[in-house]
Amino acid sequence: MKTINSNQIKNFVAQKAQRAAGEARKNWREMVEAEAPAGTLATAFAAGTLISTIPVPLVDMAIAAYVTRRFERMPRAPFFTGMALANNLVMAPLYASTPNVGGLALGWLATHTPMVAPEAFLVRILVGYMLIALGLALGSFVLANTGFRGYKATRRVNYELQTTNYESLIARGLRRVRIH
Repeated sequence: MKTINSNQIKNFVAQKAQRAAGEARKNWREMVEAEAPAGTLATAFAAGTLISTIPVPLVDMAIAAYVTRRFERMPRAPFFTGMALANNLVMAPLYASTPNVGGLALGWLATHTPMVAPEAFLVRILVGYMLIALGLALGSFVLANTGFRGYKATRRVNYELQTTNYESLIARGLRRVRIH
């Protein structure tokens, strides 16, 4: 019988960690070097965030598989990054607050409901979940769009600085720029 010692376990964990880090680096490179417009990258990120907020286990993975098959030209790295950032561990406090958010939203709409208590609680949960999920997706789109636009603008300026000469920079009014 083959026994497993602690060194084998450490090596196994180290290999898995290195593989995961390599995949993360590869996805990061794919995401930041993508030639897609910033809006497309941000839309993929927001879609991943929205799908990841689904609280039912494995339903979000099935929907993600369908979306990646259906929209083949969608950049996958931002999509899966959005899903990874809005995981269930992050979403647990938001799931817990759905009845309060739904009750607050429904309280603004009407002072009373003609439903019995269990149905009213379910409606509060559903309304709260929808508001939180849509708010999170909209916020992630705005942040990702701003970040991708800024990154692309910085990359474009750095490329221009590397390819132009100092005299043309002075003519354009960029006097304090150092060229490395």
